[in-house]
Amino acid sequence: MRQRRLYGAVLIVTALLLVATAAVAGPKSTPAQKARHADRNQDGVLTPQEIRRDKAWSRERKSKANTWWERRADTDNDGRVNPAELEAWKKLKKERLDLNNDGEIDARERRLSWRNGRSRVNNWLESGYDANGDGWLEPAESRRLMQDRYTLIKSKGKAKVDTGLEAEYDDNKDGIIDAREAVLMKQDLDLK
Repeated sequence: MRQRRLYGAVLIVTALLLVATAAVAGPKSTPAQKARHADRNQDGVLTPQEIRRDKAWSRERKSKANTWWERRADTDNDGRVNPAELEAWKKLKKERLDLNNDGEIDARERRLSWRNGRSRVNNWLESGYDANGDGWLEPAESRRLMQDRYTLIKSKGKAKVDTGLEAEYDDNKDGIIDAREAVLMKQDLDLK
């Protein structure tokens, strides 16, 4: 009986630590959501095995290139940003992406990143603009892609978001760039 109580107390303390850790992780999910995620069998009790599996899952998730800048920095396409890629990214960010030199990449600077550096080809549409076939869109290739997409939006009034470059212009995140959202694209292309 005493071991059972001790085991229950250990589980409660572990759950509280997991919840506290989740609270520090940020606003992406609540502690209750983190605990529900860890509770694989959904019985309302976190076992040590469930906690270990959730920590391993979390470590694996954090080690992958998940954000827009991590995907840009991952030049060897292994899904992770190694130290050399991180240093190269920091240099690129400072020299070519952070246009106002405030140390942060804001929405406008992120939108304009195609003008100042290469971006990886991610789908069939982008591969059609990769003139040299190296798997990367050079700034001139990206410009042609964006000009063609702007022409499509101008003629049809809207266009489906098919590339990561276009997604930066989709303010309401509905998967469609309409004429209102295309105004920024026109400005960034320096079209009259």
